[in-house]
Amino acid sequence: MKNKLFLLGGLLTGFLSFAQNIDDRESNTEFNQGIKIGNLVEMSGDWFIAYQNRTQEKPGKEAENFNGFILKRSYFTLKKDLTDVFSVRYTMDLTVDKEGNDRGNIETRLKYLYLKVKPKINSDIFTGTWIEVGMVHTPWLDYEQAINTYRVQDNMFIERNGIFNSADFGVTFGGNIGPKMDKEFIKEHGKSMNGKYVSYDFGIHNGGGYSAIEDNASKVISGRISTRPFANKIPEFQISSGFRIGKGNIKEEPDFKQILGFAAYTGKQLTLTGQYHTGTGDFKGKYVDPNDKQKALDNRGYSFFGEYKVPNTNFALWSRYDYFEVDKINMEVNRYIGGLSYRVNEYLRLILDTEYHTINEEKDYIYELNMEINF
Repeated sequence: MKNKLFLLGGLLTGFLSFAQNIDDRESNTEFNQGIKIGNLVEMSGDWFIAYQNRTQEKPGKEAENFNGFILKRSYFTLKKDLTDVFSVRYTMDLTVDKEGNDRGNIETRLKYLYLKVKPKINSDIFTGTWIEVGMVHTPWLDYEQAINTYRVQDNMFIERNGIFNSADFGVTFGGNIGPKMDKEFIKEHGKSMNGKYVSYDFGIHNGGGYSAIEDNASKVISGRISTRPFANKIPEFQISSGFRIGKGNIKEEPDFKQILGFAAYTGKQLTLTGQYHTGTGDFKGKYVDPNDKQKALDNRGYSFFGEYKVPNTNFALWSRYDYFEVDKINMEVNRYIGGLSYRVNEYLRLILDTEYHTINEEKDYIYELNMEINF
């Protein structure tokens, strides 16, 4: 273990030494502004590249080890404003194919492909209203990832445990109830919730996610609503809830129901979140009775996340703990994650982290240095 940490520490030191010669721009929480190509289109990218050392232990089997440089994800996005009401987005998702004869090749697929509408509503109550049609954001994960910005390490709690993912075919709409927060607050504290009092998004989707074909005729209805209960005194504090109701995406159509509660403090230096999930089934139809796939299984879990940005530096300390369980198949997951990040500039961040998790009797040890590039 010590040798692994020394190796990762050495890589981090080398990156930091190189970074001292790079212009260190003032940090804020909205880094990815995109590159405008004339008046034609806006281009942006998100690249997650890592050096990883991983050991997996399964009962009765020899431990499996992996050591190497990997591409975790690469997103390439084009956006175009058609008018002041209509715009379009195209996002390509590149990852490494891990199965079949093409194992090791870079696999390309679409993640987002939609028309966005921002209707002009003359109202002081409903503000910032928008609608997406096509391959769209699903409610929740885009909101949470604006608070927990360490997607480069891995998925958020709900997606990591296979309940649902971040995009699907369908329609999503959202906005605020009441005024927006001022631009200075959003710049310092992040864009997780632009509304001063209430923000929301709701949608109806195929249910199988952006990388699956629709295997039944059912649709999933989902939503999120967030509020600042003390908007004038503690605007950093948010409470949110989310839900999903529909069927798992297999021909047997098992139930898929979910309720999620979430609380977050998004300070300039300190971010804290806690969430609790309870539900039946999942979007893929995976959590079902092995003897009756029409019968979905109850599941539940919780997750805590914290980040502390060290004052007057570009360093941050962060950690996360997840717990998740599924009835009848006796699945129990414990996950411990922690690390150190260094923001080189508004485009580049380095994250040194470790993860230890267990799934019943299986154990997984991960040590890695991530490079996150946003432009």
